[in-house]
Amino acid sequence: MKKTLHSSNLIIRNAVFDDIGLLRDVYRRASLTVEEDRDLFAAHPEWLVWDDKMLPFTRVAVVNGRIAGFASACPVNGCLELEDLFTDPEWMRQGVAMALIKDIARRGARIEVTASPRAVRLYEAAGFIANGFANTEGGPAPRMYLDVTRAGLDRN
Repeated sequence: MKKTLHSSNLIIRNAVFDDIGLLRDVYRRASLTVEEDRDLFAAHPEWLVWDDKMLPFTRVAVVNGRIAGFASACPVNGCLELEDLFTDPEWMRQGVAMALIKDIARRGARIEVTASPRAVRLYEAAGFIANGFANTEGGPAPRMYLDVTRAGLDRN
C-alpha cells in the first residue's frame, strides 16, 4: 500500500550506525522492484548488499519515525558523487528521492551520478543532464550531472 508524503512529516538527517540494518533492507527491497533486473541480481546476489562504508556519507529520509529512503554522496574531484539513492517501495513516487536530491544539492555545486537507466527520468526531473556512459558490472549506464548553481532547485 502506497503512503502519502507530506513535507511536514519528512525529516532528513545523517545516517547513524543503528540505521545500517534498515538501510540494507531498503536497498535490497528497492533494487528488487525492477523486474528486468531480478535475473541479474540472482546471478550476482552480492550486488544486493549495501556497502556500510558509505554510512558517513549517507543522509536518511524519515517519515513518521520510519526510514522512507536514503542517499549517499561522496566528495570526488571537487564534486559530489551520488553513489546511492533508494526509496522504500512503500514510499516510491511520493517525493522522497527528490527531497534527498535537494538535500544533497545543499552540500555542493555539482553532483554527478552513474544512473540506473530506469532512474534517468527522475534525474532529468531534478535537473540532471546526461553526459555520456560509464561501463559498469551490469553493463553501460548513463552518466549524468547536476550543476546546482544553475538547476534552480530550492536549496532552502
